[in-house]
Amino acid sequence: MAPERVVLPTNVTPVHYNLKLVPNLETFVFTGEVAININVNEPTAEIQLNSKKLNISKASVIVGETTHKATSIDAAENQVATFKFPHTLPKGPAVLEIEFDGEINDRMNGFYRSQYKNKEGETKHMAVTQFEACDARQAFPCWDEPSVKATFAISMVVPFELEALSNMPIKEMTAVEPDVKTVYFETTPIMSTYLVAFAVGDFEYIETTTTKLEKPVVCRVYTLPGLVEQGRFALEITPKILEYFAEIFGIAYPLPKLDHIAVPDFDAGAMENWGLITYRTVALLFDEKTSSAASKEQVASTVAHEIAHQWFGNLVTMEWWDHLWLNEGFATWVGTLAVDHLFPEWQTWSNFVVSEYQQGLSLDSLRSSHPIEVPVSDPHEIHQIFDAISYSKGASVIRMLSNWLTVDVFLAGIRRYLKKHEYKNATTDDLWNALSEESKIDVREFMNTWTRVIGIPILNVTETETHVKVEQHRFLSTNDTTEEEDQTIWWVPLGVSPKPTSILDANQTLKTRELTFEKPAAQKDGEAFYLVNKGFTGVFRTNYPSSAIRQIGQAILAGHADIGVADRAGLLADQSSLATSGHSGVDRLLDLIQYYKNEKAYVVWDLLLAKLDNITQLFSVNDRAHRAIQHFQRKLVHNLVQELGWEFPEGEDHLTSLLRGVIVSCAGRSRHEETVKEAQRRFALFMQEGADQTKALHPTIRRTAFEVAMSHGGVKEFEQVMHYYKTTPKQDQQVMALVAIGSAVHGEELIQRVFEFALSDDVRPQDFPYILSGLSTNIGARHAAWRWIKANWQTVVDRYTGNMGMLGYCIKIPINKMADPAVLKDLEEFFADKDTKDFERDLEQAKEGLRIRSKWVARDGAALESWLIEQGY
Repeated sequence: MAPERVVLPTNVTPVHYNLKLVPNLETFVFTGEVAININVNEPTAEIQLNSKKLNISKASVIVGETTHKATSIDAAENQVATFKFPHTLPKGPAVLEIEFDGEINDRMNGFYRSQYKNKEGETKHMAVTQFEACDARQAFPCWDEPSVKATFAISMVVPFELEALSNMPIKEMTAVEPDVKTVYFETTPIMSTYLVAFAVGDFEYIETTTTKLEKPVVCRVYTLPGLVEQGRFALEITPKILEYFAEIFGIAYPLPKLDHIAVPDFDAGAMENWGLITYRTVALLFDEKTSSAASKEQVASTVAHEIAHQWFGNLVTMEWWDHLWLNEGFATWVGTLAVDHLFPEWQTWSNFVVSEYQQGLSLDSLRSSHPIEVPVSDPHEIHQIFDAISYSKGASVIRMLSNWLTVDVFLAGIRRYLKKHEYKNATTDDLWNALSEESKIDVREFMNTWTRVIGIPILNVTETETHVKVEQHRFLSTNDTTEEEDQTIWWVPLGVSPKPTSILDANQTLKTRELTFEKPAAQKDGEAFYLVNKGFTGVFRTNYPSSAIRQIGQAILAGHADIGVADRAGLLADQSSLATSGHSGVDRLLDLIQYYKNEKAYVVWDLLLAKLDNITQLFSVNDRAHRAIQHFQRKLVHNLVQELGWEFPEGEDHLTSLLRGVIVSCAGRSRHEETVKEAQRRFALFMQEGADQTKALHPTIRRTAFEVAMSHGGVKEFEQVMHYYKTTPKQDQQVMALVAIGSAVHGEELIQRVFEFALSDDVRPQDFPYILSGLSTNIGARHAAWRWIKANWQTVVDRYTGNMGMLGYCIKIPINKMADPAVLKDLEEFFADKDTKDFERDLEQAKEGLRIRSKWVARDGAALESWLIEQGY
């Protein structure tokens, strides 16, 4: 039975909020008044609504001509304010008036402040909101639940020289005093509180307008002064994405404007507030001269994801947080669809297979995972499900379903769903109903195991001379599934290619424990091979026998056209996962990699090198094996390093630029001699005063050069990178420098300096995890980083409690490349006496990850060393 939700009583519900706020960016206090049109659904002398960290000074209810003042206001506990009245309020309409004040905090949630320096070097502030999941209650008293929708008329009293923004366009402005104005915004459509947004600051903007919609939509990108041209790429793609979604969803974007705003301090990547989307600066701004090729993809992906939410989440909203995946999984899938539509040359869906798809499968291979549809009762739990299950596995099962139904039928079902539930709330079952009506297939029967059951299947493949048998079981990275855990029979689209004649179902849906089909006949151009999960649209791992791997490998080596980019990358990902779990071995994975020596696709190399780097990191406890695998890496990329070089020709295609980035990075990390020398030479040029930095080091390979120079250098190079971080005005460059500092710092004194720097005012709280991420890959510093986290745990808690998953990151990131049972014991002992409710799920996943990695290293250490010796490394 699902736990009981912590929700407000339904005796009173809101219809419309008239909200007025007066923020002060010098004292960081705001005052507010809200008049809420309510329906009293049953006679009552008490009204409860949500309030958190607000001082409520007055409350009264107007019924007709009579005003009832609250005799008591209790907002002490449970984020609930209780107003008691001397007389019972009659059933019917009324107006609840409340006066309150609160802090414009520095915690990146609720109504908060973000700090920056102007061109004169003075510290300035802007204020902005972040309300998801349940922090609107920090800005104004409200019914802060997704299903309690209302309309909002917002006004703000701000200094005359500043801009005020909200979900809707400005209706009018009036002067209160010579230096203060009141900005009134148009009334919003009916919407949930977590989507309300406002911002105040010294903003600049660029704008454009859609051209293909019946009602044109004004699109703007807002930034701090001097940054606005970096918003040009996001602005250019916005109308195209809006028009594409309006077409495929069959519903016009319902607001007259869509603003994007870059925020220097931002907890998440972006937030889909209706009509005013907020972004971490690096997720929105892109500079052709100083940004890496990968950041262009990231901006396009994030913008498309957030615009998708304007329909899927904002127009139709999940009924409760159990159905968060409806928002996030769908927006991730359809956002990818939009990016692929705009930039077909980017191989976006193949990239999806190595990014979102793998993240979802990896997390769902843990016992400490959770179903896509997960019961959520308490606000403390909500932020813990904003993870790779809701986003990445959610998107992957939608991709699988859309492939099963066909994309056209799926989108027709989506149009039916949106039309039926627009301006309302919906559940996962509502989506299945719409898709079933459209497809005339019981979609729920196919999907329930994928969304309501924890875990994913593994298909174990065995062969005879003439036939192939597949058998499904639950896949755990611990490889110790019990009989009780292995009860689920998923409906699995097999995707066998070439398609066996004995499988009559067009979708090849495995609905039983096992299935046998005939082997394909040998082909003229070589040995016969078959693929399971062609295109990697099915959400499962495939465990082939070694004979099948060899045949597929030979076909890859020969450049067989039937094995696409996603197939080649997905095969590596599966084999890596099976090596980690013990279903296979690390030597078999390295054998497979040998077949990729003719590979040219960026997507495949990106995943291949990431898997090799993971092995290098985890097995680093053995010095000889560590050196040997670096030798293997150097040999693997040597020819491509020579071929690609360091220069980025103008007009070069996007994927070649990305490929050069990952190849040079691997060469640098594995101490490829020519690469190290060239990185040092270019770093020295880059750091010269007055240098043409872009010519010396293209942004796509800048981090590699920084890391090589620091790891082979000393105090001088460390100081140079620190100086660059402190003086560069671009946040994406700051992030790059932070990761490089963490990755390459060495020597006890410099490592201690990094720790002190990490919690200083020089590093924004949102950027702290970038340093941790770098340190986690730094074999000489990561254990010190974990000890430092423990020593400063209370500081970390004070800093990040209430932020979206930040505490969890601070636990998982420093240890995610460790494979030491002693660290697991240390982790368990350290948190044994601490309150972990805000990061319980992350902590369990961190422990389980350590167990899995420790077992892998103990199991495969000798095999890895033997393989490397046999191969001459």
